Amino acid sequence: MSRSATRIARGAKEGESPNTNVSLVRGTLVALPTVRVIDRHQRATTFDLATIVGGKRAVVPVVALNMDLPIIKVGDDVTVLGHVRRRFFRVGARTQSVTELMVEHIVSGNKTARLEKLYAALTARVRETRSATASRDDD
Repeated sequence: MSRSATRIARGAKEGESPNTNVSLVRGTLVALPTVRVIDRHQRATTFDLATIVGGKRAVVPVVALNMDLPIIKVGDDVTVLGHVRRRFFRVGARTQSVTELMVEHIVSGNKTARLEKLYAALTARVRETRSATASRDDD
């Protein structure tokens, strides 16, 4: 096994290599969002987006922490920009995990101006990653 694969499996340390975790998902709202209060100080709104990948339906779990969402109904088109995380939690005596998309920006419907701002934010994130990579390569 190569050294880099081992380092990735154990988790790379911050600042060692150029990494990015950005995700853009556009899909249809499957069910009404659910709001939960976590630790008295955080409000988690969860919902699922259905997309088509390779001709098959894929459902993406989405979480928005302490965020006021736009008014969305079941069947609405929603575009979300965020990052992917895996969260562990206890259920009885067992530990379970879920992989979910953490919302940073959300746009409902086909609002062109808002979608353009969302795509601009994505482009800015990609440019930041590229410039960080270039500056590390110069060192």
